[in-house]
Formats: sequence, C-alpha cells, structure tokens
Amino acid sequence: MNKMVKHDKEMKKKLIITNMRKEPKKFALAPIIVFAYNRADKLEQLLTSLERNAQIKNMDLYIFVDIPDKKNRKDRRYNQQVITFLKKYQSDCKMFKKITIEISDKHRGLADSIIHGVTKIVNKYGKVIVLEDDLKVSEDFLDYMQRGLEIYKNDSRIWAVAGYCPVFKMPGKYKKDVFLVPRPESWGWGTWSERWNRCDWEVSTYQEFRKDILKRILFNIGGDDLGPMLKRQMENAQYNSWAIRWGYQQFLERKYTVYPKESRVIHCGTDNRSTHGAYFDTQVLKDNYKRCRFSYLRPDWNVIWHFRKAYRITLRQRVRSFANIVKNQIFTGK
Repeated sequence: MNKMVKHDKEMKKKLIITNMRKEPKKFALAPIIVFAYNRADKLEQLLTSLERNAQIKNMDLYIFVDIPDKKNRKDRRYNQQVITFLKKYQSDCKMFKKITIEISDKHRGLADSIIHGVTKIVNKYGKVIVLEDDLKVSEDFLDYMQRGLEIYKNDSRIWAVAGYCPVFKMPGKYKKDVFLVPRPESWGWGTWSERWNRCDWEVSTYQEFRKDILKRILFNIGGDDLGPMLKRQMENAQYNSWAIRWGYQQFLERKYTVYPKESRVIHCGTDNRSTHGAYFDTQVLKDNYKRCRFSYLRPDWNVIWHFRKAYRITLRQRVRSFANIVKNQIFTGK
C-alpha cells in the first residue's frame, strides 16, 4: 500500500513539473476583487497602480464597498467620498474588461465583507485575486498572480499565492524566485474555490486545539503572532479577523502559501482611517522586476526559519501577554 501511495505522489509530482515546463500561454484569467471602505485617496492610488499592469483589458474588476454604522458620522463622510469616486471611475475607466461595484446594504466589517465578497466571486470564476484599498501593486503584479494561480492550481500542497513578502534576510543559498511558507498572506493574494470553500469560519476545532500544546507550537512555525491572533479571534468579541481563520485552516490541512522573494505589493495604510490601526511598510516598489520563474517547490526550512523572524514577538510583548494570562486566571478563572 505504501508503495502505491509513493508511486501516486511521484506521478503527481511529475505531472506538476511537466505543466510548469509547458506553461500555457493562454488560460482563463482570475478576476480582481478590491475591498474598500473609507479611503478614496488610497483606493485611487491602488487602482492607478493596477492600470499600469498589462492585460487588464481582459480582466474583470469587482469592487466591494462596506458602509459604516449609522452612528459613525466621521466614516459616513469618508465612505460617501469613496462611493462618489467609484461611480465616476466606473463610468470613465475603460481599461478593464468589466467593472462591477457592489455597495453593501449594511455594515459588515472587514472580515465579513471579505468572506462574503470572495465567496461570491470565487464560486463564479473558480479563482480570484484579492486586494484591499490601502495597497499598491507593481507593474507585473497581475502577470505574477495570474501565472502563479494557473501553474499551482493542481498542486494540492498549495493553499494560496501571495503577492506581498515581508522584509527578512533570505538565505544566500536559496536561488529560486518563489518559496513556500506555512502561513497565508492578506496583503495581495489569490486562491481557488476548491481551497476557499474548505475553510471552517466557525473554527469548530478550537477548543481541541487550545489544549494541544504540540499543535500550538507547530501553528506558530509560520510566525509567533499566529497563536495569539487566533486566541484573540476566539476569545475577544471585539476582534474579528478572516485572515487568522483562513491561516488556521491552512495549518490544519498542512498546506503552504507561495511567496515571491521580491514583494509585488506594498502597504500604504499609514493613517488613522485604517480599520485595524496603522501599519508602516518600509518597502518600495521597483520600476522593473525580472519576470518571476515559477518552479516545483519543496519547503525550505532554513528559509521558513528566517521568514518567521519578520513576525517575531519581542520579549516585552511576551511578558505583557503572560501578565494578561495571569490576570485573567486570577480574576476570571479562565
């Protein structure tokens, strides 16, 4: 039986490698999904960067706009600016194959907006490329994403394709253009319906997971922040993240995300309108990128070890976290 399983795996590997060597020149293109809320200026910057990509005339663009709670007067004003900008953009821009704008009829929040929007579009097309309004992409971002989604679609080990890569020291011996990490990416990414629809958004196995020390250690191979984020998601009603639940499902299924050595995305949401606070990305996009060469990938644990340092929790953060755990034990018994 083991020989048959090993033979099947080898045959599948050979098929994947053959497909990579004969990379198809023509294939169905994934649609682009953009999520917007209260930053018309950032959204315009993202769309302008997308327009610099080749072949967008053959791609459908979907923009999902969440609306603020009725009590949030400040965001209502900013949100209206987004809607006004998009209506004009839809009528004036002729660069995409089709532009569809969906304005929510209620306040969903970022997590529910993304789950709703991606589910709707990925089940129509089978694959998607996802962006948020506070990002900016390189001129070859769509070429990289479309080819990556096509090449790795039949590789069952791959959960998603990332366009963003954090700053870390890449081991000098690693020469490929892309690498595998057991962690998803939320700043510019793509996936397939077959993977997306397997996600358990209720995280029904969490209680079992939190009691299993080995699983908790293994989950953090992708970064020290993963465990604490999942804990907040499940135990703090004020915290709502689609990304950590998506990442937890990837962990359960022992899958990987494909990352580029050179990031094709930067984050520009450094202001007080960000839903989850301001982030400072020190990277800048290059004027020209060498076209990415995709290849059959194996996990390189030296690369993964260096990658996870980008998400290392400092000693101060660990002490603060431990103090909070002790505090909860004393006052709540949890």
